[in-house]
Amino acid sequence: MLNSNTTIEEIGNAWIANTAHNWKESTKYRYIDKLRIYILPEYGSRQIADISTEEVEQYLIRLQTEGLTDRKPIGTSSACLVMTVFKQLAKYARKTGLDFRFQPECIIVRREKGSIDVLSEKEEVKLIEYLKANPNRINVAILICLFTGIRIGEICALNCDEIDLDECVLRVRKTMQRLPEKDGKQKTALRIDTPKTVNSLRDIPYAVELSDIIRPFYKPGTFFLTGERGKYVEPRTLENRFAAILKKSGLRQVNFHATRHCYATRCIERGMDPKTLSELLGHASVATTLDRYVHLSMKHKAESVKLIADLFSA
Repeated sequence: MLNSNTTIEEIGNAWIANTAHNWKESTKYRYIDKLRIYILPEYGSRQIADISTEEVEQYLIRLQTEGLTDRKPIGTSSACLVMTVFKQLAKYARKTGLDFRFQPECIIVRREKGSIDVLSEKEEVKLIEYLKANPNRINVAILICLFTGIRIGEICALNCDEIDLDECVLRVRKTMQRLPEKDGKQKTALRIDTPKTVNSLRDIPYAVELSDIIRPFYKPGTFFLTGERGKYVEPRTLENRFAAILKKSGLRQVNFHATRHCYATRCIERGMDPKTLSELLGHASVATTLDRYVHLSMKHKAESVKLIADLFSA
């Protein structure tokens, strides 16, 4: 029974015990991970009524700027997840009738727009030429990502049955990721599950030319990356293979996620409306798409400003 003397650790344990059955497995382990690493060491023995909004806000700033004694500063996405856990603890405390000062809705996580390294159009064309000239499952998978914008976990989990070669549609139904083992130890295990949001479950039409490239490697009922039912390629391995391919093709190093950013940028540069692109990427909002995934070239910007050039002759 929770009461006024209940600690954050006790609230956390009760919250997990009574609500975790409603979470996806990946969500469960992310919440537990952030609770264990960032919240309990600092606040575990404290009562929620003793914690102020300003204190939590300053702690989040410290996590992002200084980090912890044995951990480097965290990025925006991790800080948002820590804040989500704080909010869930407050929500559970409110539900159980506990009084507290902490007002999570008043806290805004510092957001620093990261500098995503994206291939220029010239570099992307060079990569595409290399991949087409050296067709194999890995190279074709990278082409799929460049022309559909799917995530690395989604291509690793992709089954051939989720590709409609005749209709030229790719159906995203699963993702692959590493998560902590159930015993809570540091050891991780690969898991294949449905994506974490409903928006990520999507059908993506693609150019008909891509079906011709996919067809020789299409094998019903198997993982696309291996052509086998029980054998797969994990994201970390694909990331390493991608780095080797960039080196072989004479291109600078970018991470695999850049393929998704390239897709978004090229789509907008060629006139796709943001709402359509947002749905193809599986985002919940257009703002996320435009703010985080579109990196317009200077050439595109220069062409765009010509739209008002006629004003000079007014």
